[in-house]
Amino acid sequence: MADIKPVVMVPDDNARAYAESSAPAREEEGGPALHATDEMRRLATPWTVAIARAHLLESCDISQGVILDPACGSATQLAALCSTLNRPGLGVELSGAAAPLAAINLEQCSVWSGGDWGHSSRILWGDGTVAESILQTYHHNIGVTSAIALLHIDPARPQDAQKHTLEEMQPRLDHLLSSWAPFLPREPALILDLSPRLSDEQRLQVESIISSIWGDVKTTWQWMTQGRGRIDRLSLWVGPVADPQSYRLVRLTKSGNMNILTGLQKVPVNEGRSVGVGQHLTIVDPSLVASQLTESWRERAVADGDGNWLNLTGRRPTFISSEAIMDNEAVKGFVQITGQIVGTASEVSFESLSELATTANQLGLSSLKLRCQIEPDIQPKLQSAIDREMKQFGSEVNTSQGFITEAGEGYAICNQA
Repeated sequence: MADIKPVVMVPDDNARAYAESSAPAREEEGGPALHATDEMRRLATPWTVAIARAHLLESCDISQGVILDPACGSATQLAALCSTLNRPGLGVELSGAAAPLAAINLEQCSVWSGGDWGHSSRILWGDGTVAESILQTYHHNIGVTSAIALLHIDPARPQDAQKHTLEEMQPRLDHLLSSWAPFLPREPALILDLSPRLSDEQRLQVESIISSIWGDVKTTWQWMTQGRGRIDRLSLWVGPVADPQSYRLVRLTKSGNMNILTGLQKVPVNEGRSVGVGQHLTIVDPSLVASQLTESWRERAVADGDGNWLNLTGRRPTFISSEAIMDNEAVKGFVQITGQIVGTASEVSFESLSELATTANQLGLSSLKLRCQIEPDIQPKLQSAIDREMKQFGSEVNTSQGFITEAGEGYAICNQA
């Protein structure tokens, strides 16, 4: 591909007909109608995520110029960046089947957003690593020379995303960034989207690539989660788009709001503290553990260093404290459930559920949700059985909801806050 000049994709009637026949447009919630095949949609960033990530840049001091995405795919993230920042976009796509779709999507997003950035935006079909040829083609086509304000890259990864190496990404980060370095500012604004499963060693390799080209430039690792106990996006933000802190965790809610936690990665405080009635138990999102920002959360959650971790594995990392956790977004945004311990139990099973329901009722609870490690095929049946037992007591007197989870050598029954 290095010997083949990039080609400008013109979003004309022929391109629109091709896009509609090969990948009919589908409107995403709160966004424009975008063309993509089923396979492209499986790999592409959803519009709600793309636009949320773009909003994180609104407070950044980004220089004037074009937003570059040298492996743009269907151009969803590029379009979200252009729409939010009102900057023209330059996308490059190696696939001859995807490039026309990206051109139509970028044009439609320009109309949808009502911005004027679409006039100087282009999608090129070609190799995203041949920087000089791409810029020459782009500048010749729009008739003016434009600097690059921001480079975003989301390299293609192998099917086995669990174990791939950096060298297996396409285009390779080191080759691509070295190619574009002469055309970027001394301290460039970069967003590198990477696999959420990168190891610590691989993250150090990425940092090494950046420092070998630009030296001691500011960087922020960002983890993004939409809940469900997993990290959906891992990215490195470089230069003007980096946060003052080196690590950032973003929780994107169903409503599109973002809870943001920043800080440093520290060894979590886990002192094997005993569990007793009157203490407060909190189950947090596992993303805190994956991002290694558990201590940044703890420092905001409780005063004077109170509290420590009972469990930092599995789907239910558990925190215990003397006082209730703080009521602010940076804390509550990463909480699955929290409450005060009002009782204990030694067993959670079908055989013990009648006794368990009686105990919960005596503790003033009207319901009891299972937050325990139970086989997936058994959990809903056991929960339904406990619900039936609890209903027998009625809810005229008890109105407080409760939950039960592993704690210490047994189980803690909690009054849900």
